Amino acid sequence: MTFAELKEIVLPDGGRVLGIEKKAMLGQGRLKEVTVPDEAEFIDDWAFAGCTALEEVRMPRCRLGRGVFKDCRALKHIYVEGAGSDVPALLAEAARQDVTYLLDIDKAGSAEWYELWDAWLLRFVNADDAEGYSGQVPCGEEDYGSSDVAAFESGRRREKARRCLLRLMNPEGLSDEMRSLCENYISRHTAGCGAGEEAWQLLLERYGEDEQWYTAFADAGGINSENSMMIIDSIPESLARMKSFFIRRAGAGTDDILSGLGL
Repeated sequence: MTFAELKEIVLPDGGRVLGIEKKAMLGQGRLKEVTVPDEAEFIDDWAFAGCTALEEVRMPRCRLGRGVFKDCRALKHIYVEGAGSDVPALLAEAARQDVTYLLDIDKAGSAEWYELWDAWLLRFVNADDAEGYSGQVPCGEEDYGSSDVAAFESGRRREKARRCLLRLMNPEGLSDEMRSLCENYISRHTAGCGAGEEAWQLLLERYGEDEQWYTAFADAGGINSENSMMIIDSIPESLARMKSFFIRRAGAGTDDILSGLGL
């Protein structure tokens, strides 16, 4: 196996590793998992940048350089020694978006860090949906893929919904005010809403097989008495588990829904 074919790296592979040098794994497109040894003191600039398949990182509380995980679009979790269970997903999100001030590993999981994360989310949710349209460039998750302003704005709303759901699924340090903001955004962008259905579209197209995501969506008010039938009808038969879940969440009207579906 060549170096470029590696899918998982556990460091060190013999010997002692005190740090990961600049651009050490730059552009390793098949790399999916990395474990950095406890004695490492730093991960230098762009060490894993462009590792587009990288999903999981385990690392100690060490110093991060610039753009360490830039363009790591698949990154889901960064597990840090001694951090809480909600840190990995939120830290990975900050890394995916290259929010440098949230990549202070020593502070990850502290009350201050959660406040900074939520302030970042608040600014994003409250920003105009067209913000960044005129200067858009291809940049992974933030590239909404269209020169059409309406499509761009819709993409921004989907991204806002995704980050709100992510925070609701990782609620450590989440204030009542921020919880309400996230829930309100989901409930205002679900099926049948005049403000747009991006929260529901995101769920159906991207997370229809992940119960954690559609549970968070339902708990946030994404399904209600007015749109339950619309939601259930729009779920394809290939997502039987999801359809069953929303039928159960529909509550009092379940018998009528089942009858209408011929179940």
